[in-house]
Amino acid sequence: MNLRCFPLPSQSPGYASDKRAFKDWLSNHPMLTQDLTEAQQQALANLIPLLLCGEQSATYIFNAENKRLADNQQCNKALMEIEDDEYRHESALQQALAQLPKSPRQHRIKRQSQLFYAGIQSTTQTIANHFYSISQLDACVCILMNTVANSNISGSALSELFHLIKKDEARHVTVARHHALALDPDIAQKQTIPIQQDLVALLENERESFQQLGIDTSLLFERLQNSGLNPA
Repeated sequence: MNLRCFPLPSQSPGYASDKRAFKDWLSNHPMLTQDLTEAQQQALANLIPLLLCGEQSATYIFNAENKRLADNQQCNKALMEIEDDEYRHESALQQALAQLPKSPRQHRIKRQSQLFYAGIQSTTQTIANHFYSISQLDACVCILMNTVANSNISGSALSELFHLIKKDEARHVTVARHHALALDPDIAQKQTIPIQQDLVALLENERESFQQLGIDTSLLFERLQNSGLNPA
């Protein structure tokens, strides 16, 4: 059974990319966790739900924005591509999670993640605010994906998957920020939501899981906190 933090949105009103390279890679790597130790699998069983909830939240948000733009006949191909990317990322992470032992803390991790991502939406006053927050969050996701990919799972199929997702997320940072600025050119000066601080507070709950992967959590959390100082 798939882990769902947010409902799967109805079909997007426009673009759906092919992403043949991503699909081919995934079909050629059906077993994503076979090279991992028991400790690594246990750690990832706690961390992947955090990432999954983020992908599901992003799919839902970009779907809603694509529908809003479609209603105004302003369909944005770049935003539709991101929605499609996020759906593919979620499918791949669901595949990985299904191959891992179920974490006894999965329900709690899911609930904490739901509160974090729902909180972003509830505290943003405008769509521009929301998409600027998304751009900041995606920059953090790039750091997370890169860190986990280069941890002691480096060289595994799952490590390669994280690298592929990180490559997409780096493009999402730029698209989301450009969209926010198009909606409000002064949004960077108005943004006050401490997205990095709140994310680190969420991830602090899984400090031990990161450490099981050989990750220096102090360094990781510092990088996340500072990611907003030099926006991508």
